[in-house]
Amino acid sequence: MSFLDSTKNKILNSNNYNLLLPLLIFVAFFLSVYLAIQSEEKSTFPEFATDAFTFTAWINAGEDYLKDHYKWITRLIASYVKVGYYGFEDFLLDSSWLFVAALMIIPSFMVGGLRLAILFIFGIYFWGAVDMWDPAMESMALMGLSVLLSVIVGVFFGVLCSQSDRFESALKPLLDTMQVMPAFVYLIPAMFFFGIGAAPAILATMIYSMPPIIRLTNLGIRQVPNETIETAKSFGSTKTQTLFKIQIPLALPSIMMGVNQTIMMALALIVLATFIGAQGLGAEIWIAIRKLDVGYAMEGGLCVLLMAIMFDRFGKALSTETKTLPSESQKFYLLPQEWEIYPAAKILEKPLSIIHSIIEITFKFTIGFFAFLSNKIISVINADYGESISRFFNNHFYFFSGILILYFISLYDSVGPGIGQFPESWTLSIREPIESSVQWLTINPTFIAFTKGLRAYVTIYLMRPLDMYLTFTPWWYVMSAFVIISWVSVGLRFAVVSAFLLLFIAACNIWTQAMITLSSVMISVFFCFIIGVPIGILASYSKRFQNINEVILDAMQTLPYFCYLIPVLMFFGGGVVSALIATIIYSIPPIIRLTVLGLSQVSVTYSEVSKSFGGTTMQTLSKIKFPLAVPSLVMGFNQTVMMAFAMQIVTPLIGGKGLGKEVFAGLARSDTGRALAAGIGICLLAIIIDRISLAYTKKQRDALGL
Repeated sequence: MSFLDSTKNKILNSNNYNLLLPLLIFVAFFLSVYLAIQSEEKSTFPEFATDAFTFTAWINAGEDYLKDHYKWITRLIASYVKVGYYGFEDFLLDSSWLFVAALMIIPSFMVGGLRLAILFIFGIYFWGAVDMWDPAMESMALMGLSVLLSVIVGVFFGVLCSQSDRFESALKPLLDTMQVMPAFVYLIPAMFFFGIGAAPAILATMIYSMPPIIRLTNLGIRQVPNETIETAKSFGSTKTQTLFKIQIPLALPSIMMGVNQTIMMALALIVLATFIGAQGLGAEIWIAIRKLDVGYAMEGGLCVLLMAIMFDRFGKALSTETKTLPSESQKFYLLPQEWEIYPAAKILEKPLSIIHSIIEITFKFTIGFFAFLSNKIISVINADYGESISRFFNNHFYFFSGILILYFISLYDSVGPGIGQFPESWTLSIREPIESSVQWLTINPTFIAFTKGLRAYVTIYLMRPLDMYLTFTPWWYVMSAFVIISWVSVGLRFAVVSAFLLLFIAACNIWTQAMITLSSVMISVFFCFIIGVPIGILASYSKRFQNINEVILDAMQTLPYFCYLIPVLMFFGGGVVSALIATIIYSIPPIIRLTVLGLSQVSVTYSEVSKSFGGTTMQTLSKIKFPLAVPSLVMGFNQTVMMAFAMQIVTPLIGGKGLGKEVFAGLARSDTGRALAAGIGICLLAIIIDRISLAYTKKQRDALGL
């Protein structure tokens, strides 16, 4: 290994390397084209090897064995999960909407203030206004129980990882697989082991959403300073006492961030869980997709979007310590400080502050009155005890105010006229304008000509040639290219790993499908790059455009991708081009965000020096800012590639091909082994490209001294 590494370093550090590299790439590409042209059929792995490596058969046999011998255990677990889910669901559905609203708004007000409470009020109103209150509550029950179980199990495993390096090393590959593996792959065994309905959906959601809480719990505990732990030991604390009284409390912000990420990932599976019988907003979106009802799907998608934003902001507020700026710097107390450039924000801040003060004074007065009465009554028995009770009430007036509000709502609903149903007069509909806009575009001659032209151009000049090039090039040549790139970029060890991973794909007889998937990802990333980088550059130079851009990107990343599958399908028809466009929409946000971040992080000093020497804006951008932002650009490329691979499991719904189609074929035939092999194939390709791009990013950062 040392000889090969030293040889590589000599080649890379040689004076002629920069001249030889383009020549070698050209020769390698020309040779691959020649080999592809000479091939009369698509490249396949030797048949004797694929016949001998019966991975799918092993998986199916293992699944059958587990079902035959341990199905009673899984069904028992499913029964307990169902009891918890239906209990939570019945509570949310049977309670009055106002009670549930107060149950969410009050904690948001306590944690994030009036601004977060207003966000929750708007989100809750929207659920009811578009007549999706019941589906939203079903999704809340599904997500709530999934997150609760994920946090309990995840914190337990996170603590174990923090206490044992060996256990952490053993668990890391499993966590990577859980996060990268397409969710569709483990929906099949979840369905077989746990039946149809909420139970398998909850358990599949747990598998997908648990890694962040495990990782961040482990990270938070490990980041506790050693000095603090040594001090605890010196005072006689046991290992268990140190863990529960020092490490976990200090790691709580990190753990709460893990809870936040777990919630986001649980929401991402709302639609996918519908495939195995789960109800809620996901089921409504899936019904809309089957009916090609864009407006209805968009309403459901916006409900999911608002739910994600609400709980994301709540989790961030819960995990972030409140920081008060100095009085001379504090412009706003309820609105973001960066809004000080807007005159309207200064006008809006005052009434919001008045409302906040009125609410706070009302809560303090009400609870203060109860605290006073409690003090007088209890002081008859014990004055000190009465005083402490009174102080406890006053210190937690928000909490007790919330309990009183919930109690009076329940009392009024039981003895009064009833407020269980969302008022019909408050309803609204956005589906009709969305539907009419989409319908107008589908019959507009100019738009039809544009979509047909784009579809034909992409198919004829990009997708078909690249598909043929990758599938007809001999498998050993493509594999060698990946191995060499892995060796040069990362090292010999990863080159060997890459070879084994690619051999696994080939031996599973899915090489052709893997190359089609790689082709789709390459073209998607190419378009993401040429579209996303200019948008990122523009956003880095315009604060106003950046603010608008951030809102759009948040919506693109949070809105379930099933929602924009319908308009893409209606505009471009089914097929690989529609799959490509859907992948671009889903994958483009990271490259835009990291382009903005990279350019914004370049020191202003460099720009000023460039201007002082007469450099134009374009010269400063191309020769100074852009080269310094390369590490961020490569990281954006890396994240875009990962998201493009993740999308390959969904695109077969609108005509996509490759490994994603194989997963769906496995689902249709109840062939877990085939679906798992294809899902693993997507993971392995993503891992190889991820490690190569990360290594390149590290080299760029080292070269720039970052």
